[in-house]
Amino acid sequence: MSGTNLIAFLRLAGSRPDVLESLRAKSKAEVVAAAAEHGLPFTEADFNGVVWELEERLADLRGDTFDSTFPLWRTMWGQHYLEFLVGDLLPALERARLLEPS
Repeated sequence: MSGTNLIAFLRLAGSRPDVLESLRAKSKAEVVAAAAEHGLPFTEADFNGVVWELEERLADLRGDTFDSTFPLWRTMWGQHYLEFLVGDLLPALERARLLEPS
């Protein structure tokens, strides 16, 4: 359930510029707390496990090495991590059919 909440919260942040803007430079703990306030609770451990697993699966599907040279991470420069997750990672996961489109 909490993995589902994490994805739902990232999609919420992606569809609500005000939410994304308010959280973009916050700590992971603050993002987790905000998700709970929006009724989508998950833990930091859930966040780490779900995001890393999805990034690994995407890298494997794309034939990329999942290490510091993972090409998708290059799109993150100039963004905060949360912006990268909602603006780049989620769409890539949906295109790769690792997540159902929202």
